[in-house]
Amino acid sequence: MSKLSSRVTRMPYRQLYDSEIDDLINIRKGLKLHNDELVDVTPKLLTLEYTKERRYKALNETLKNDFCPTESSTRESNISRHSVASHSSVQRFKLGGLRLSLDDVIYNVGSLHNVLTTGEEEELPIYYAPKSEHKYPFIKIMLRPSPEIFLYESTSYTVPKGTKLGELVEEDNKIYDYLTIGRGNVRRRSEAETQTIDAEMKTRYVNTYFRKFEEKGTYVSFFEMYDTYKSILKFDHDQTVHKKDRRVSKTYDAEFKVELAQLSENSRFKFASMIMERLLAGNVYQKSQQNFRNFHKASKLDAVAEYRYQPEVIFTLQAPLFGAQHITGMTRKAVSDISFCYGNGDIVAVAYGLFSYSALITVSTGDVCIWSIKNPLNPERSYRYNIPVTSVEFSPFLPFLLAIGMMDGTVEVRNITNPDDPPIAVSQRSSSLNGDPVIALKWIKQPQDKHDTDPILALSSNGSVWKYYVIPSPYLLGFKQMVLYRAVGQPEGLQVKQYANPIELFANRRPLGLNITLHPQLRDIYFMLTDEGCVYECSTNTTHTYLDVWQTHAGSVNYMDFSPWSPKLFLTCGNDWCIRIWMNGIMKPLITLKDRMRPIYTAQWSRSHSTVIISNNRSTLDVWDIHRNLLTPVSRTKLSTAFNTMFTHSLCGNNLAVGSERGDVYICTLVKMPFQPYFQYEELRRSLFNAISTYPDLISELNNIGFFGYPNKTFRLQK
Repeated sequence: MSKLSSRVTRMPYRQLYDSEIDDLINIRKGLKLHNDELVDVTPKLLTLEYTKERRYKALNETLKNDFCPTESSTRESNISRHSVASHSSVQRFKLGGLRLSLDDVIYNVGSLHNVLTTGEEEELPIYYAPKSEHKYPFIKIMLRPSPEIFLYESTSYTVPKGTKLGELVEEDNKIYDYLTIGRGNVRRRSEAETQTIDAEMKTRYVNTYFRKFEEKGTYVSFFEMYDTYKSILKFDHDQTVHKKDRRVSKTYDAEFKVELAQLSENSRFKFASMIMERLLAGNVYQKSQQNFRNFHKASKLDAVAEYRYQPEVIFTLQAPLFGAQHITGMTRKAVSDISFCYGNGDIVAVAYGLFSYSALITVSTGDVCIWSIKNPLNPERSYRYNIPVTSVEFSPFLPFLLAIGMMDGTVEVRNITNPDDPPIAVSQRSSSLNGDPVIALKWIKQPQDKHDTDPILALSSNGSVWKYYVIPSPYLLGFKQMVLYRAVGQPEGLQVKQYANPIELFANRRPLGLNITLHPQLRDIYFMLTDEGCVYECSTNTTHTYLDVWQTHAGSVNYMDFSPWSPKLFLTCGNDWCIRIWMNGIMKPLITLKDRMRPIYTAQWSRSHSTVIISNNRSTLDVWDIHRNLLTPVSRTKLSTAFNTMFTHSLCGNNLAVGSERGDVYICTLVKMPFQPYFQYEELRRSLFNAISTYPDLISELNNIGFFGYPNKTFRLQK
């Protein structure tokens, strides 16, 4: 019977479904799928054969579950039959090409029984209207989550042995060995190795966080402004206080100033403000602080490397205004001495006072400030004195102790961890009759069998050395260690040209002491530098006698420094414009460096390069490299218009602290330096022999010295 006939026809449900399925299959066969290369990739149809009985079995079960009412719901369906029948003309059930109302589905009308049953029962035809378009049969799809199935899982555990959990882990290890290397190894497996890069680690103490600045706007109405100014006028008004029939007038400003002065003297407030200043300074000086900590050192993997040997100023510790200095307009005090703390390289002590005795403007007071690199704006400790301060030195054995020398010969020791406490001990004029300026201070190591504080050697400008002990007393125990007298005749060493009319008698029989240096290995040996150009070798075990003396310069000798890679090699600098390198045991200078006719105040070996020497004169900071050039310095840097006084190395050796007569301290970093030689001692020895290659006698004497470095050729930090 044709489905497209214009009259109403009858057809069984089963035959109708067969025809619908055949039509869909025919439509499917007419479709083809091609890819970009015009290749037929149409999927093939399934060719599974199902009997008619199996074909409608799934549909039969689905319709039974969805449409057949149960006994419990029969009553409810009968009650709601009238309400459902009212909508039966509108709501239709669509199944394939069929159209059934809800009443037909509920009452099993339209030969639905033939669909739900299987067998050879007679199927009753139904009437249906001719279709104008093709419609697909109804398909119901249900998605349900399926369970996860783990074939095998091996988790790594670390548990204590001997416990129940440890026994379970050992049992799991046996199973894993059975599956991998034992009899259970019946599957294919492969082994692979990998290597991770080395991770650069750093502690959280050096980690800094970047602070972001933000601008936020606010709105203030006229009413709020009126209330604010009204309250200010109310507080500014004079308040009358009655006390014992006396009227005292006080203002809010006066009370506020008193409270502010009291708050500024509070130690807890000072500590809180110090921490806050460190945090704020970290935002401004973050890059400079990283350079001071050597975070931006040149690497051999850099594309461009510059060897300029030039120190760069990363920040400046400007001289604070002491007392009424900003009111009177006094000249700033000169930097007389600088000392880095041996326990914390970020802390530096600066002495402010008198450096040159021929200065046109002198000062009558002195100060000592403790600066921290974390806060380059303001000092964190400040001590005021009524006399100029000439020297300062941290203890290398107890880093919190600071020795301070003054112009009147006074020496005191302070504990910087307690800023509000008085000095631990002060020298007493009745026991130590020293009235000359204390030029230099050095802490010497106490013998191991004693548990007292290490003593201090203090050099006075009159050529005497005093030894002070810190005892359970407010005063230092001091006695005279050494008194020098001018050398008679010509000492060994540099042969100074004698003048035609030599001075037969000096006005002062004692030479002026200019500096003091400790031996890097022998704890009892120290060297005194004088204005007559001589170096006196002395011992703390003997008093009033020196061990040896030799002439090093034609004028005053200002500084002496041992090489960090040799306890026998040292240099001296003086007012004869020269830097001379000496070897212990050879009474002639190996190398003499001279560039301009200016006195050299300080000269030190570099702590990072064995052949580099750094010196300063009144105007510039010079860097010498004896491996490259012996005639002129490889770099010359002018830091400011003020005259330089002295400089010192930081503990790491890659930074310098340079003082000036205006009171400023310039913290410089040695950037763009050549890469450090791997064998520092060999490089130093080779440079010395190349420098004296034209002096056969010096080569012979230097060969007789043999090995002149430290054991294992290690670096030794000078204290």
